[in-house]
Amino acid sequence: MRRKSPVPLLIGAVAAILIVVALFMFIGKSRESHTPEEVIAAFYQYEQTGDFGNAWELFHPEMQTKFPKSTYIQTKNHVFMGHMGVDEFKVKVGKVEKVDTFTFNQEGLTFKKVRKADVDLFFDSQFGKLTIRQTCYVALEEDEWKVLWDYHF
Repeated sequence: MRRKSPVPLLIGAVAAILIVVALFMFIGKSRESHTPEEVIAAFYQYEQTGDFGNAWELFHPEMQTKFPKSTYIQTKNHVFMGHMGVDEFKVKVGKVEKVDTFTFNQEGLTFKKVRKADVDLFFDSQFGKLTIRQTCYVALEEDEWKVLWDYHF
């Protein structure tokens, strides 16, 4: 009686282990939060195309509380598209910098893992050429970077 070689079984076991390790690595990578630069760029790309709903989804929960989604969409459409007569605008995002702490509002809500960038919005409006500079903050919330604006006034 001839004994079967354990080599094919050993190769199969090694292959299965490698596949499982690769899957865990892939899942871990796909769950990594986007960089602060990517989140800020995506937010303003949505804003540029008038997709205020998807822009709102990138807000930190504190911002989502401040602006309910339907209110945000209606207000942005009304002010920018309606009052200013703007169909499109250009955006320039400045360098993203690390911030030690960021106080969001007068109540003192403070965030520690924060980045910020000055963002210039360029409009050709019914009121002429306008530039609005906004400092955009992103803070880590459940391992994802989320957009915040400064309400500490």
